Amino acid sequence: MKKLILLYLLVTLLANISSGQYIQDSRIDSVVNLISQQNISKYMRELTGDTITMIGGIPRLIFSRFYTSPANDWAAQYIFQKFQSYGLSVQYQINSPTAKNVIATKTGTKYPNQKYIIGAHYDNILWPVNPGPLDTVYGADDNASGVCGVLEAARLLANMSFPYTIIFAAWDEEEVGLNGSSAYADSAYARGDSIRAYLNMDMLAWNYNNQNKLWAGPDSNSIFFSEIFNLLKNKYIPAFSTVLLFCENYGSDQLRFLYRHYRTFNVAEYNVNLNPNYHKITDTYANANLPYCVALLKPTIAMFAALALNKTVYYQHKSLESAYDTIPRIATVLIKFPNKLPVLSNAPRLYYKANNEAFGYVNSFYNNLDTFKFLIPGKPRGSLVKYYFAAQDSIENYVCTYPAGGSGINPPGTIPPQSLFSFEIFTDFNQCSNTLPKPINDFQFTNDTIQINQNNKFVSKITVNLTIYHPDDGDLIIQLLGPASQVNLSVRNGTGGQNYINTTFDDSASISITQGTPPFTGSYKPQDPLGTFNNKPALYNWMLRVYDAKAGNQGTLVSWCILFRLKNSVSVEEANTYLSYELSQNYPNPFNSVTKITYVIVKKEFIALKIYDLLGREVKSLVNEKQNPGEYAVVFDAGNLPSGVYFYRLSAGSYSETKRMLIVK
Repeated sequence: MKKLILLYLLVTLLANISSGQYIQDSRIDSVVNLISQQNISKYMRELTGDTITMIGGIPRLIFSRFYTSPANDWAAQYIFQKFQSYGLSVQYQINSPTAKNVIATKTGTKYPNQKYIIGAHYDNILWPVNPGPLDTVYGADDNASGVCGVLEAARLLANMSFPYTIIFAAWDEEEVGLNGSSAYADSAYARGDSIRAYLNMDMLAWNYNNQNKLWAGPDSNSIFFSEIFNLLKNKYIPAFSTVLLFCENYGSDQLRFLYRHYRTFNVAEYNVNLNPNYHKITDTYANANLPYCVALLKPTIAMFAALALNKTVYYQHKSLESAYDTIPRIATVLIKFPNKLPVLSNAPRLYYKANNEAFGYVNSFYNNLDTFKFLIPGKPRGSLVKYYFAAQDSIENYVCTYPAGGSGINPPGTIPPQSLFSFEIFTDFNQCSNTLPKPINDFQFTNDTIQINQNNKFVSKITVNLTIYHPDDGDLIIQLLGPASQVNLSVRNGTGGQNYINTTFDDSASISITQGTPPFTGSYKPQDPLGTFNNKPALYNWMLRVYDAKAGNQGTLVSWCILFRLKNSVSVEEANTYLSYELSQNYPNPFNSVTKITYVIVKKEFIALKIYDLLGREVKSLVNEKQNPGEYAVVFDAGNLPSGVYFYRLSAGSYSETKRMLIVK
């Protein structure tokens, strides 16, 4: 893997609106069961020069795979011979006097012009000084392990029949600029090749602290690949955890395919800076973790086989948003199965229920090719509506629900999945104080409380209406106190003017209270957003507090009311794609003025991302808010900060991680 991470796309929060699932196939299980650690060991020993191997009928020791070494040509010939021994059609792609890709092809039976590619780079390197042509460079983990995976996939899949063409690729010169994969991707793009996906493997033989953690992910437009991979990971190596790392953020061969707008998926190590053997002479066969490598190959090769066998299912749907309207709602979904979907009684369905009702279902009122539209009947205010989609294959009767996990055939999906889509029909609730009027005295707080007894209801929106008589509005500080927060509605606005008359504080108002003119009448945005209380429980003793900050005038709190738009405590629950927190190294680093920081969070919570100097002083707050699960990218402009070492820290609940950055001007 290249030491430099080539980040050329800004990855922002990705809405999880698509789903990939796979169809159970005994052939895939058989392939996974035949993955051989003995074979992996043999490939790696021969590729790393741990043992002599026969190449072109001559005993050879592959002492290096650095691109200027004569042994690198032997490695290419070794891989060529292996592919050939499996009965594959093999060729070299000569890219320069020193760069040679090895490409093995198995032509598809139904879609020969559409290709799935699995690949890895076979060259290696020492760092930071390049080796000479005759130096020994073992490169066991980086990247003999990835090539071992490609060879094992070729051995196991060569005798199977696939509707799509599959290609096994070993790239040269990844370490010096992604040259091999660039040459292939560029020429494929120029020819107009239909590459359905490229799956990359890089560095699969180092298990840090035996944590059984792996880094895997698609490009940011192909999140459904990650869902397929995680289902297979959970099936074959359930004790392992996956860190979602998008292909844009990993400096290996998939970047060249991504640059040409092909779909990609990457399985690799990422925390290479913790690996004492990374790009070192100690990256030997003896230090390679073969059981870890074999474990990672199981879901990886299984996913490649499922894609090439056309044993995948895709759903795409944007979850319906909660709303105040009680009208029927249209749910649109894209459903792609390997075979046509049945019609009539076994056609795709949408199942739904409101609150504690039993599930009902509707068939689509519209469909065009793979797009279906369903009409969910209107429900009364206060309803929590849950729903899911179900479809089955017309030939194999395979059933797939979205969200995943449901079952039942003929008709499909009669048994619901555990997680469901949901939306709410908001309800309104208003309550006014019955303990007024109260005097407002100089330099004193006037407090009044409204007790809200709406159990198991949460705030979607709040507005406050009040009337205050006072000869100088500029004396008054008006606050609303609620669960764990307080909001300034108005702070000493309208100096010299009198009274708040039927004043409504509403985040949706077109004018701020700071821009209004007394007497304040009508709707105004509060000085601080009332949205601070969103998602907080409505059950609380809500307090209006008025403080008179100047002597000489007194007034009266005449009335106040609090108006809620309420929702239920349950929100949309869907399988979480994001499995582990991750803070990436900023790129570029070192940098002059502008850099990008990416991070992953796994659940909705308060996130803080801050920059500190060498003395631990905070110099910039980049993020300070609640965020949903997902991957984020933040652009940091160092502005007028001087050159030097700085640190950035991500805090999310109990998780905290700090990394170092360098500004050079």
